[in-house]
Amino acid sequence: MGRVEDSNAPSRWPSRIFVLIQGIILFLLIFTHFKVGLQVRQFMWVGSPFEWLGIIGILVSARSLGSALTAMPLPKKGGKMTSRGLYRYVRHPMYSSVLLFTLGVAINYGDLYKYILVGSLYLLFYFKSSYEERLLVSTYPDYESYAKNTPRFIPTFNRKKYL
Repeated sequence: MGRVEDSNAPSRWPSRIFVLIQGIILFLLIFTHFKVGLQVRQFMWVGSPFEWLGIIGILVSARSLGSALTAMPLPKKGGKMTSRGLYRYVRHPMYSSVLLFTLGVAINYGDLYKYILVGSLYLLFYFKSSYEERLLVSTYPDYESYAKNTPRFIPTFNRKKYL
């Protein structure tokens, strides 16, 4: 007997496509080393702090999400909206941290090819987060207000807001 799908649940296909493309870009960024375009090797190792900050951000973001953590841009059933930890400063700190890490990789390799992949990943995360936010607004009543007051990827440190 087949599974009964919830007619109100969003389709999983857009989510799967986002995650597949994300995986391909990350694989290319981390495991391929084509020498395409301009090579700027004098910045080698300058990217390492970006990589470490990205790794730390990924771990802290994952801890804040807890059991709601998923690669899919779908709210988990029974999950709760979080606005603590890094989510206090940006709506998508996991994406921000992955971008920071991959920027570090691009800086260390000094390859135009790597920078193009980081730009592609940014665009993918922009569209993936837009899709995800439409679902979050319909799932969590407070999300719309949170989104209006919290930047998407790059924190803005307003002293009044955080004091």
